[in-house]
Amino acid sequence: MEPLARHLANQGFSTLNLPYPSSSRPPEELLTWIQSNVLPIAIERPIHFLTHSLGGLLARLLIDRNPSWKTGRLLMLAPPNTGSEIVDHYGSSLLGRCLGPTGRILNTYGLPLQLPELPAALEAAVIMGRRSTLPFFRGLLDEENDGIVSVSRGKIPGLKGFSVVNADHTFIPLHPEVWEKSVPFFRSGEWMD
Repeated sequence: MEPLARHLANQGFSTLNLPYPSSSRPPEELLTWIQSNVLPIAIERPIHFLTHSLGGLLARLLIDRNPSWKTGRLLMLAPPNTGSEIVDHYGSSLLGRCLGPTGRILNTYGLPLQLPELPAALEAAVIMGRRSTLPFFRGLLDEENDGIVSVSRGKIPGLKGFSVVNADHTFIPLHPEVWEKSVPFFRSGEWMD
């Protein structure tokens, strides 16, 4: 996410890139940690969120807490908004244990099912990837996927924009179309199809 954060900073945005220990901490601890890092910079301007994968679900939970700051827009990259088929299949195996306490609850009937709907006033968009370079999970995912998340798993009601780019899950934050779409979206809410 750091190159994308630098790109946004070059476009005039103040950025804060927050990696978090999702493989070792439960969601509640992650939310408290993220909130404590955002609060000192949340002064007068709206706080926009640009997330990758699990980060989209954490941002939705954080926004639902009605934080003291003014929430701006939310752009989620490759979020498993309706759950992960991989976690559905491997959640109780050794691989599932490697995902940590937060990763393990990304199954279809776990955290995604508990998420609130997007607030009506929130301008939110999703960009999913359609290039699968990992053959290992292909049998678990829909035909259109990024190797980790099926495109269909990113769709939820209330989105202002939804796009699919030719990127895999890991490198979607580096895709040029993500960079092109993020700036006008954060500036004005404009979604470029």
